[in-house]
Parts: sequence; C-alpha cells; structure tokens
Amino acid sequence: MTNAFALDKRVTLQARVAGRDALNGQSKTWDNVLPGDGKMWACIKDLSGRQYVAAGGVQNPVMTEITIRRRAGVASSMRILHGGFTYDIQAALDKGNDWTVLMCKKEVFHG
Repeated sequence: MTNAFALDKRVTLQARVAGRDALNGQSKTWDNVLPGDGKMWACIKDLSGRQYVAAGGVQNPVMTEITIRRRAGVASSMRILHGGFTYDIQAALDKGNDWTVLMCKKEVFHG
C-alpha cells in the first residue's frame, strides 16, 4: 500500500479541451485539470518495457503505474506530464478510499 510519504513527484494532470484556432476552425489542445500551477503529488513506478519494431524504427513502450490521492473524474482520455515525459492514461483504478492508481503508457514529451 502506498503511504503519503511515497508521493514524492509533482505531476501535471491534463485533459483534452475543444477550442478554436486562428482560422476559427476546431482544434483540440491539452489543459491542466487542477487550478494554480496544475500540479499534484504522485508516486511513479515503471512496471515493464517491451521492445518492438514499428514503422521502420525501434520503440520501447513502458507501462508505468502512477499513484495519486483518490480523485474522481480521472479518465483514460487524460494524461500526466512529468520530467520530460508524457504518460497516457490507459486505466484509472480506485484502490480503497485513499488512492487512485493510473496505469499509463510512457512516451517522450514533445512540448
């Protein structure tokens, strides 16, 4: 079980939002879910890596478990940002009354 002291990383939870671009066309951007700096405490643990060849290049998908204090409304359409990486949420699992565990796919963050 995760203890509060294990939440040692500051991460940003983001959701897709619809908007309009400069030509008044539809666009989808990412926006912070939380107010202020958008950050919350989390525990990040890489679980596995698997190497495969895709589109002529080698990629290393890593599954990562991110534990946060229980938060309603976290969905698989959201993502976490931390340390130059994007963590695409695959599933959000409530663990008891205190924790939400996010199963994520880790990718390089491109801004």
